[in-house]
Amino acid sequence: MRFSRPQYRSPGSIDLSVSSMSDVSGRTQEVSMAKGYWVSVYPAISDPERLTAYDKLAGPAVQAGGGRVLSLLPSRGGRVVAHEAGITQRVVLIEFDSFEQAVAAYESEAYQKALVALPDGVERDFRIIEGID
Repeated sequence: MRFSRPQYRSPGSIDLSVSSMSDVSGRTQEVSMAKGYWVSVYPAISDPERLTAYDKLAGPAVQAGGGRVLSLLPSRGGRVVAHEAGITQRVVLIEFDSFEQAVAAYESEAYQKALVALPDGVERDFRIIEGID
């Protein structure tokens, strides 16, 4: 039994379909792709109120790209315990159905417009990562 993950292609040509394979009995089984995640950590925010314009554009862009916000801390009483070099500033975790979908959402026109609104006084560590199956 062999299968391979779909390869990343340029935006607009990403195949988000679920792959299938046959087992030894000839039955077809679906093979799920690993989820994709955006992880954003904000070590320094000089003007939190200026993030509002970015948030208003980024939220709908992420949702349109298939993203689901799993965590936005500290927010609404959310608790944070920082260890080692950890920070207690804003941390955002967003889940997508696949890594490819996460990359495409970042590269989308709507999200690129949101990035323009991100204030200069914001320091951000942003990563797109592939989840573990």
